Amino acid sequence: MGDVLNKVLEIGKKLGYFGLQYVYVFLSWVSKFIKIQLQRRNRASAREKMAKSYSGLGAEIYSLYKQGQESDWKDMPSVQQRLRDVEDAESRVFQVDETIEEINTNYLTRKLNLKEKYSSKREQVSSDVDPEGREY
Repeated sequence: MGDVLNKVLEIGKKLGYFGLQYVYVFLSWVSKFIKIQLQRRNRASAREKMAKSYSGLGAEIYSLYKQGQESDWKDMPSVQQRLRDVEDAESRVFQVDETIEEINTNYLTRKLNLKEKYSSKREQVSSDVDPEGREY
């Protein structure tokens, strides 16, 4: 009777660790989901700013064209400033994309660590009980 009870307790502990593993993986996924949604919102804002920067650059070049300056636009200080604004806006969009990739890799690493941790705990439960049912 003791052997059966020990086996039931062993299976219960293993199921408990299995459940904890998936609860923590789910909580990590929820955290990742929220972080990514916030970053997507930031990316949308950065893309709007980038569109405005492109628009400002186009308006600046058009105003120079209307003034009759058809050459050396790239050397004009106002155009150079607009080009720097466009580059900054583009870098912000790329930075948000890199942050999203980092969040995904951190989640996958955390998930793998949790699986390893709880699989070792499940294995430890099996090794704590010898074949005759006595605990070490």
